Amino acid sequence: MKIAFLGLGIMGSRMAERLIRAGFELTVWNRTPGKAEGLKKMGAKEATSPKEAAAEADAAITMLADPASVEQVLLKGGLLEGLKKGSLYIDMTTVSPETSRKLGAACAERGVAFLDAPVTGSKPAAAAGELLLMVGGDASVLERARPVLQPMSKKIVHMGAIGQGSLMKLVNNLSMAGAMATFFEGFTLGKRGGLSGEAILEVLTSGALASPLLRLKGEAVLKENFEPLFSLKHMAKDVHLAVEESERKEFEAPISRLLDGLFQEAQGRNFGEEDYAALIKVFGVNGEKK
Repeated sequence: MKIAFLGLGIMGSRMAERLIRAGFELTVWNRTPGKAEGLKKMGAKEATSPKEAAAEADAAITMLADPASVEQVLLKGGLLEGLKKGSLYIDMTTVSPETSRKLGAACAERGVAFLDAPVTGSKPAAAAGELLLMVGGDASVLERARPVLQPMSKKIVHMGAIGQGSLMKLVNNLSMAGAMATFFEGFTLGKRGGLSGEAILEVLTSGALASPLLRLKGEAVLKENFEPLFSLKHMAKDVHLAVEESERKEFEAPISRLLDGLFQEAQGRNFGEEDYAALIKVFGVNGEKK
């Protein structure tokens, strides 16, 4: 099977590498030139446009920054025009359910099967092929796509119709953002009160709150290492999408709105390119006043 893979950022480049290692023939494209060099050494071809990437593809995958980027590439950038009738398109970007349904409708008119399949897991999970995939779309299309999805994932969960995978991703990231924001605030409180960061983390990762995420972000805060595994700007985008979806569902979502404000403040202070653990700097990293 020939695959077009579009979007070679922190996650996409590693996901594309997993597909090459699984034996798929890849043509890749990225909006910013120069991101494909490593993949080309592994045998991938580089296209100069989305339409060119799709020209010979049996399946296309996008892993882009936001809803606007996906719509631009698929509907205006030539990807859908380049895909042949009967081919498969999988969007793995975090977008709104409304965006996924719009993409699905456009694909249906073209005779292209569609899935929304956003992922959870950061850079290490992408490199190891251990992402969790939340899939929206027809079950028969998922079964057809499963051989493509499996090399990138440790688990694939079918959430329902088109758009339901995207909804689940917003639920997932909103939950992560809320849990970690509370941890950052609690960590800062402890530090202000004279507790050591090491002791705080030892207790929290040994009790009922223990999780791989808490340990990962706790170590980042402790070492003040905000190298992006999942950038703050992307988490801010996801939280804001969750707020917008709450409005569509006529759900007040007070915690989501509070989180949205915190992440917007962090972006305003130029923390967007750092890992979202940098949100602690809104409270005061390591107990220091902001």
